[in-house]
Amino acid sequence: MKKKTMIPMIAVAAMLFGCAGTDEGINDTTAIGDTTISETQTMAGDTNYDYDVVADPSDTYEEIFGVVEDPVAYDDMFDDIEETERYDVVTLLKSSPNLSTFVKLLEKADMIDDIQRLEEVTVLAPTNKAFAQMPRPELERLLMPDNEAQLMLLLQTHILPSKISTANVNTMHQIELGDDRHIPVNVDNDGQDITFGDATIIVSDVEGSNGFIHVVDGVIEPTEDSLEDDIRY
Repeated sequence: MKKKTMIPMIAVAAMLFGCAGTDEGINDTTAIGDTTISETQTMAGDTNYDYDVVADPSDTYEEIFGVVEDPVAYDDMFDDIEETERYDVVTLLKSSPNLSTFVKLLEKADMIDDIQRLEEVTVLAPTNKAFAQMPRPELERLLMPDNEAQLMLLLQTHILPSKISTANVNTMHQIELGDDRHIPVNVDNDGQDITFGDATIIVSDVEGSNGFIHVVDGVIEPTEDSLEDDIRY
């Protein structure tokens, strides 16, 4: 049965970072169908900076974004793992060389442990090539220490606190960002083509022990007005 799904991303952030480092900070309430998760404050930090950040993240940039290609053919991703269901999604993410940039960013933002604590999760994982398509200045700004909150918010856009297979995404959906902002989800070609914002799923339904991975060909960014007032240059 087709139904509309609304996933509030403020609640996603609360689930992942409601209280970092403790199990009490993980709220496993999900938001599928017409239900919603209660919104709570995140630990992403104060994003209303009143000063300019001066930093040179060049070394960090090369360390994280040095791999600009995807060495494994998309159709062959995860083929070397006989039963993906035996491994959690973080282990599967780390196993793919095509997702090394995404994994490094999750590690930099200290999000790995929080994702592993989730009983159910769906990860929309951008490839190395997807990050390489983003403007370098934008990526460098996200690596600056005082923009850590914005890096976390960008990554949280790709983490959904529920098991969502492509079979569940069978009509027009949207991911709420709050304040009437959202990321559109479009389904075309009888469910064969699914996009989140401008990112298309290229490898779908990689099932882990605690959720799904959908590999996407772009970085899913919140709408421009949801970030530009917060990041300081």
